[in-house]
Amino acid sequence: MRIAITGTPGVGKTATAKDLSALLHMTHINVSEVADEMGAISGEDGNTSVVDTDILRQKMDDMDNIIVDSHFSELFRADFVFVLRCEPKILYERLKERGYPEKKIRENVEAEILDYCLISALEHHDAETVFEICGNAVDEIMTIVENPARERSAAFGSQTQFLTEENLNLLQ
Repeated sequence: MRIAITGTPGVGKTATAKDLSALLHMTHINVSEVADEMGAISGEDGNTSVVDTDILRQKMDDMDNIIVDSHFSELFRADFVFVLRCEPKILYERLKERGYPEKKIRENVEAEILDYCLISALEHHDAETVFEICGNAVDEIMTIVENPARERSAAFGSQTQFLTEENLNLLQ
């Protein structure tokens, strides 16, 4: 089985992937760490590493029984794609606490408000394998993995609506 955990920075991808990998006895792959170990970092763009996705994809295609933790889920084939979501106000504070520059915080909050990671996952994966997760991610993901319910997938629509005036005010 191959599981992708995706979402904007700060939504809890790594913590969720680590917890799930322990529960499911699967290997946790943090794409940023693997890219660095493989020499697949081709440069820097501000505070962000630029990853050579071709090298990374070749390495990942041969792996199975993995949970991939990355905000670019489109690079990998997966049986399940879980898009973690976070209230924009909470996300803003998390990124601020992590020391992100204001410009990067706004970019990521905007991506969350506009469903960027969800849309990207839907563009690159079968909609019935994509699940939007808010709240207690580990419990919800375990329920879906143990008993996949097609009607809970993103094929039946988004479960969140972050495009509100209040959230847009965070971007000013």
